[in-house]
Amino acid sequence: MSEAGSGFTLLETLIVVAITALIASIVVPNLMGSLAMLDLQQTTRLLQADLRVARATAIRTGQKVDLEAGNGGREYDWIGGSRLLPAGVTLAMSNPLVVYPDGSVQSAAITISSRHRSYGIAVDPVNGSVTVGQR
Repeated sequence: MSEAGSGFTLLETLIVVAITALIASIVVPNLMGSLAMLDLQQTTRLLQADLRVARATAIRTGQKVDLEAGNGGREYDWIGGSRLLPAGVTLAMSNPLVVYPDGSVQSAAITISSRHRSYGIAVDPVNGSVTVGQR
């Protein structure tokens, strides 16, 4: 058996490298878009939870709770601190959201968005229920 005939030719290797590069060029951008979408969805769920906690805190403590966007929409301030949003996710509010001790809410138009998608968040002014809709 001759050793000269075993292995891959340069042409075969170049074809495999070219096919791999082609597949990677298709998959990687789609993967990055999916990761950005997951960041937005996770941040939206976290904001929903924080809005519910703000209402519960206002009722429990008997003091109003404010929530407002800050740092150009890169964070929001609430209950004595700030929550920084992931890179590429921004928050826009028409005015600060205020939760009163009786559970009612001075609502605001809230939009959370990334490069490709936006969600509108509505807070019912009477019962404080939080709903999210895609924009």
